[in-house]
Amino acid sequence: MTNSSTHRVTAVLALVIAATTAVAHAQRRPPAPPNFDAFYELGPDSLIRRGVPKGTVKGPVTLPSQVYPGVAHDYWVYVPAQYDGKTDVSLMVFNDGATYMRPDGYYRAVNVLDNLIYRGELPVMIAAFIDPGKFTKDGASNRQAEYDPPDDRYSRVIVDELLPRLYAEYRITRDPERPAIVPSDVLGLITLQVEGR
Repeated sequence: MTNSSTHRVTAVLALVIAATTAVAHAQRRPPAPPNFDAFYELGPDSLIRRGVPKGTVKGPVTLPSQVYPGVAHDYWVYVPAQYDGKTDVSLMVFNDGATYMRPDGYYRAVNVLDNLIYRGELPVMIAAFIDPGKFTKDGASNRQAEYDPPDDRYSRVIVDELLPRLYAEYRITRDPERPAIVPSDVLGLITLQVEGR
């Protein structure tokens, strides 16, 4: 091959490489939106600790809603190993419950409860993990309609529908100073609404 042929082949190869690189860049998917939960670092209490008795989780249980007709909520109940059924205990309610309960998730609340109750840093308590409602006809989420409006409808789901079931099955104190609601984002408003009831 002559020098000019070699230069032409090199130029063509360079153009082919440049073109395929440009096509590959054009076909890339846009970057995913940031996952802000990924910035939360698990602490040692989010992990299973040797020697710490494990509570049990019951559920999912379906809770049909009268407040939102045609909607049902799934919930799970954490019962600590120390619960004996003879003494009134505190209650904590987690909205977006499945997110907090996931054993491989960002929060691992069941492990945290096991560890803190075992060390006496939290009182013995039942925890309810309730998910936003879903329409029974098609499974579509009702989260926005429940969590966003500044009214008391969703707080009625907790106070009038969930709590009576929990009170019937567990010895939970009725002391208004002891229950707790775990909010996230818009759920701070829900916390205020439930506490107001």
